[in-house]
Amino acid sequence: MGRTNVRVAVRARPTASFAGENFQFNEAADSIDMRLPKDESAGLVNNQQESWHFKVDKVLSNASQEQVFELCAGDVVRSVMDGYNGTVMAYGQTGAGKTHTMTGGHMGFADRGLVPRAISLIYAEAAARPENNITIKLSYVEIYNELMFDLLTDVGVSDQSGDLNIVEDSRGNIQVRGLSTLVGGTEEEALHIFFQGDTNRHVAEHALNKGSTRSHVVFTIYVESRSRVESSEKVIYSKLHLVDLAGSERVKKTGSDGVMLKEATFINKSLTFLEQVVVALGNKHRDHIPYRQSKLTHMLKDSLGGNCKTTMIANIWPEAKMLEETASTLRFATRMMKVANEASVNVHLDPQLLIRKYERQIKDLKQELAMHDTLAGRSRVQYEDYAPDEQRELEAKVQQYLEGEISEIEVTSLRMVYEAFICFRKLYQGVRTELANRPAGGYSLPPQEKAEGATGYEVGGAAEQQEGEVGEDEDGKGIAVGVAPSGSRPPQEDRGGGGAGERGDDAEGGGGVEARTVRPARMGEDEKPPDKQAVFAEWKAREGQAYEDAFEKNRTELKNKRADMRDALISANNKKKEIDSAKESLARKQAEKGPDTRGDEDMIDEEEYALIKVLKETKQQYRDAFEKHSRVKMEVIQIEHLMQQCKQRLVQGFEEFYEQKYGHLLKQEAREEEGERYDPQEMFDLLEADRLETQHPDALAYHKARKNAARDVRQKKGVTRGGH
Repeated sequence: MGRTNVRVAVRARPTASFAGENFQFNEAADSIDMRLPKDESAGLVNNQQESWHFKVDKVLSNASQEQVFELCAGDVVRSVMDGYNGTVMAYGQTGAGKTHTMTGGHMGFADRGLVPRAISLIYAEAAARPENNITIKLSYVEIYNELMFDLLTDVGVSDQSGDLNIVEDSRGNIQVRGLSTLVGGTEEEALHIFFQGDTNRHVAEHALNKGSTRSHVVFTIYVESRSRVESSEKVIYSKLHLVDLAGSERVKKTGSDGVMLKEATFINKSLTFLEQVVVALGNKHRDHIPYRQSKLTHMLKDSLGGNCKTTMIANIWPEAKMLEETASTLRFATRMMKVANEASVNVHLDPQLLIRKYERQIKDLKQELAMHDTLAGRSRVQYEDYAPDEQRELEAKVQQYLEGEISEIEVTSLRMVYEAFICFRKLYQGVRTELANRPAGGYSLPPQEKAEGATGYEVGGAAEQQEGEVGEDEDGKGIAVGVAPSGSRPPQEDRGGGGAGERGDDAEGGGGVEARTVRPARMGEDEKPPDKQAVFAEWKAREGQAYEDAFEKNRTELKNKRADMRDALISANNKKKEIDSAKESLARKQAEKGPDTRGDEDMIDEEEYALIKVLKETKQQYRDAFEKHSRVKMEVIQIEHLMQQCKQRLVQGFEEFYEQKYGHLLKQEAREEEGERYDPQEMFDLLEADRLETQHPDALAYHKARKNAARDVRQKKGVTRGGH
């Protein structure tokens, strides 16, 4: 809703002394013409204005209470039920009928005022809206001599300090801190609350009014509406201010003195501040509005220029002796018509109910997503946080991916992506921690260079060439042949006579070499491969000491972690038993309350509070123990993985060492065990291959290729000869 001006209606008090020569009411045109004769005592030159024309929204002359309510307040009250703020105020001089308009007379039900009628309409509208859950609250405050008193509290007005404060909430709404707000369950209860508060007002008698109210009062109806069929977190708040202002008065006419004079001073002062606010609001060039000059204007900040639908009823007394007061009231009414408000529906979202709604929506969406995954054949998709077992399984996949064992990881959900990144970070932090601790002498595995240097081949001084070796530069004359190191000659085959197989000469004992089962020459006991277990024990004590130390330290750490895990599990089980015991004690305590205390379910005694506190603390201790058990379990798995890696590297390092040092002996032994049949040429080829592999491994393939090529040539030649 856009900006709308304050609606103003003028109600004339019925009187037998109506000044017809001074007033002319045009109810059809909603205007009032007023004529004030010049004061003859002012002299011949008198420029005093004699007539005025006032145009308002509604003129009511001799109107009943029901007509006043329907024409002035009915729309405002109904809009309050739709979520708009509303204000209906009565303004005028003392004795003009403001309290009669708002509260009503004493002639009976038909004479009741706007406040009782507004209460009846509010409850009638609430009953006509069964689809909404409507709560109605009431408050009644009195502003007397710039002090604020609560008219609905059990403490009498005379016993109150009057120091109620006006504050603004986070949304900019005006509230009175410490003011009582009572729930009116029915129309009868609400009317009773209003009448009870109305009896506490300050009332006095003076010359113009036997029952003059000496204070401003604001009766407020708060409406809170929640839909029963739509989203319940949507709450509509609205309020209706019904304001009965104290009447302005001229002391010379009322004859007030003493306490009444002081009251009149405060009344006129607050009404002057009200007029200043109205004038400031009507001036578009004013930046500051002096709301805080008085309690009345501060409390009506929403009603004047704020979020509210406001109607003012200007009460006048159309008698000749009241012309000046009537003219002042009508001038104020025309100024009030220039005040513009911007009313809007007050819709708020209850945070707690909104959270419950979102939880229900999330649950429904998860069920719908699960159905979709099932229909699409994706029943194994995980959307919740991963359990520890699932995290370990995913971490193993990530580890395999990083080590190149698998080429890709199938991504089934966004949750899996999050968990995978967590695994990547965990592995990265573990590697970084290991690298940071390695120089400090921790039990991490040695670098690859150390592992390679621990193979048993001591090559200290390898950069220094031994004197007389092959390839030594001899005084700049080129590369010398040098002397072959001892042991470089390959083992010779025992042919019973020398080199007959190599040179083709006849042996000393005659007659050639027949094809027979030939085994390599038997080696001495010192040339057999040593016992592998004995070599392994010696190797671990020397070259493999680093691997052995890492394995032993990991095993010690594993033993400690398993003990910690066992202790954490025992602690968690004990805490679970304590939780069950505390729950039973709390249930017994609550059962002892009996049915008579059902109305005070929220009240708990010290013993029950202690049980609840113990239960809460025990649950926290159980969670801590369970988390510790899970954490230590993960550490145990990691240590077991490290130990497995240590074992693999230990065995791999020893196998490489044993193969390099005793590999040729193993091959000879394997041949002896197999007992293959070799002819002399095959035996020579085997020995030659061993010699070449020992001296220069890269030359073996070359020699084999040449030999195979020569054999093919010989075979072709043989075929050709056979053909001829």
